[in-house]
Amino acid sequence: MRESSQPADSLPAMRLTLFVYFLGFGIFLPYFSPFLLAQGFRPEQVSQLLAAVMAAKIIAPPLLGWWIDHSNRLMPVLRTMSWLAVLLFALVIVLMVTSAPFIWWLGVLGLFGLVWQPLLSQLDVLTLRLVAGRSHVYSSLRAWGSIGFIVSAVGLGWLLDIAGAAHQSALMTGMLLASLFGLALLLVKMPEPATPPSSHQIESASTEDFWHQFRQPALLGFLLMQFLINVAHGVYYAFFSIYLAQHGYSTGMIGLLWALGVVAEIVLFFVLPRFLGRFSVVALLAIALSLMAVRWLMIGTLVDSLIWLLFAQTLHAASFGLTHAVGVATIHQHFTGRAQARGQAVFSGFSYGGGAALGLLLAGWLWTQLGPQQAFATMTLITVAAGALLWTSRSLLAQVRIAEEPIAAVEVVG
Repeated sequence: MRESSQPADSLPAMRLTLFVYFLGFGIFLPYFSPFLLAQGFRPEQVSQLLAAVMAAKIIAPPLLGWWIDHSNRLMPVLRTMSWLAVLLFALVIVLMVTSAPFIWWLGVLGLFGLVWQPLLSQLDVLTLRLVAGRSHVYSSLRAWGSIGFIVSAVGLGWLLDIAGAAHQSALMTGMLLASLFGLALLLVKMPEPATPPSSHQIESASTEDFWHQFRQPALLGFLLMQFLINVAHGVYYAFFSIYLAQHGYSTGMIGLLWALGVVAEIVLFFVLPRFLGRFSVVALLAIALSLMAVRWLMIGTLVDSLIWLLFAQTLHAASFGLTHAVGVATIHQHFTGRAQARGQAVFSGFSYGGGAALGLLLAGWLWTQLGPQQAFATMTLITVAAGALLWTSRSLLAQVRIAEEPIAAVEVVG
């Protein structure tokens, strides 16, 4: 007989699980693109490999959600996907040791993305089920993910500086594999949470209305805006670490700058409720996009000034944190009943999957053909285009209400 309760001792285990998952993310995001460059790949190939991991988010979360909904079991799916992630990243290390050709890297990293990318959304499902009805507990649990990212981004940067160039690739891949292995072990011990009651009537009605909702002009404009917001992060995610290294920043400082962006997000989520009564969601989003456009210009043109870089990284709270919070809240309130999960899956796949993948592919071409400054300037232009689409979704956003409790659900890259 399977366990379906939410015992209190599951909460410390959940904190550790989120901490370890984001340890891996804090290794991958700042340090994987320099690692790929060190393997001899050209910048456009680096962007293609990163896009292969990110593009998996277009189809993987909806498929995994469908699997869980039909099996009505969460933990077997999470355990299977986590062990597959360990296996596939071990293959990445084999590719590194054997100097395998690009096509092998593309295939293995694409498969790795399929099993690793959707884990976060389902870990959120697990967290919400374990703390059912206690939203304040959810926020405190989810904050441990942010702590994990900061610890690994800063700690690994410091260790890489000590290790030296000859050992950096082995250290980075070994630590990322260890974090994936630790996550898989933790999920083996995690009990199956209680499944929330379902209603076939609600499911049928929401299915009938689901795609009709997506055809509304205001929602289409909103989705396209979010798509462009993620496209505009492409150069940053692919080449920010590489750009800093080219300008003489140590690996430790690079990690600190990445961590600062996450710290800024955490601060935003706690102070955002104070601004909700003073500004409309449309105004907040307009401010966020304006700051986002300024951020790319600052990184592209003022990279040699640490003070300006520090300020630019605090703007991650606006460019990703605020746009993410508004996006999730909009989809959550626009879709009801069982359609909420599917709405979030489509939103995430289209914007954080498709948008980010296109942004990464575009980044490789821009970096090679135009150079770093022009690449970041292009991201500014795309941000301006996203701002223009904001006005097409004003009627939709006017109805959005963001929760007034602190949000600790930091997703550094969607």
